Amino acid sequence: MHIQEILSAIYANHLYEYLVIDSEYNIIEYSDKVFELCQRDDIDCTKTKVTEVVPELVGSEEEIENIFAGEKETFTLPYIFKSPDQYVHIHIHPGRKRMQEGKSLSSYETVIVLFENISQMAAAQQSLVQERNEKSLLLDEISEKNMQLKELNEHMQMLVQQEIEKNLEKQKLLELKSRHSQMGEMIAMITHQWKQPLNVINLVVNVLKIDLTKKSLPKEDIEKKLNDILKQVGYMNQTVNDFQNFFNPFKEKIIFNLHENIQAVLDLVKYEYVHKNIKLNLTGETKTMAYGFPNEFSQVILSLLKNAKDAFMEKPHKEMEITINITETDGNPIVTVKDNAGGIPEKILKKVFDLYVTTKEEGSGLGLNIAKSMIERHMNGRIEVKNVENGAQFSIILPPPPSTL
Repeated sequence: MHIQEILSAIYANHLYEYLVIDSEYNIIEYSDKVFELCQRDDIDCTKTKVTEVVPELVGSEEEIENIFAGEKETFTLPYIFKSPDQYVHIHIHPGRKRMQEGKSLSSYETVIVLFENISQMAAAQQSLVQERNEKSLLLDEISEKNMQLKELNEHMQMLVQQEIEKNLEKQKLLELKSRHSQMGEMIAMITHQWKQPLNVINLVVNVLKIDLTKKSLPKEDIEKKLNDILKQVGYMNQTVNDFQNFFNPFKEKIIFNLHENIQAVLDLVKYEYVHKNIKLNLTGETKTMAYGFPNEFSQVILSLLKNAKDAFMEKPHKEMEITINITETDGNPIVTVKDNAGGIPEKILKKVFDLYVTTKEEGSGLGLNIAKSMIERHMNGRIEVKNVENGAQFSIILPPPPSTL
């Protein structure tokens, strides 16, 4: 029997089942459940070759012969599937040595085939591999989803950027449309202002022509009449310069005097408003400074004046008046534009700055929306409106200029 050798091999390798074969590969000894493990319970062991029970040994004859010859200590066939849910390592070990004249030789009479049950370890490894594969698939899926999300985000950013650009372009077009509307009105005002000096020039020229026909006009009178003409031309030229400056855009923010800025606007429009019996008043601080784009601010004031004038024209009365007041609170410049034109209907008061909202039958609804954009977006201020006694009041609150921050 090979009990000692088998026990030693089992102890050393934690094996559970075994076969013992001779040099002819016949099975000569075996453990109780080895055939059950190999699913060959119909075997007559006394007539069976080991390769019939363990076909995995086919092809390993050279290694087995080396073990019989004592030239090799052992070899292993790893991870052999023997039955459902059962995996084994098959270890081939030398068995009983050959004897000659009472002495052991270096070769062996038998070889032991040991079956190490590794089902749990194999299951754990399979589970680990499966888990690793699942994680790999999950990571691949996450990576793909992240890529899709990145592409979606990039697409959304592109769409958002396109919409921003469209809105900016739309805003520019609205501002341009508003500027054109204001320019048209300003040109009408200039035309009105030019009528008086043109009449004066025409009158002086006619008088000069009559006097020249008499050939008795003193040189001093000629010079006086020419000076009168030059004075009127100078006034007309100044009017055009004011108009050009009014619509000449500033590329950078500057600090400017609010009183001077508003007074320049009033000088441009006063004849039109006087002609319509609308009184213009500028009160309050004269040295308050603001920081921003002075021409845009002038356009805001012009827009507020025009709205008040249009309201007066719808419901004129004898005491039509617009008062612009400049104050300062906690360093913040505040400009209020108040009229007595009857106020804004309550149903649209909160929406009066929205695009295309207007109280006029032929109004565009651009002026106040553009004014709000210029004050809030370009000058970091805010504009508010409320109804007061007999009219409306717009308040422009600006941040302190840098020198007073």
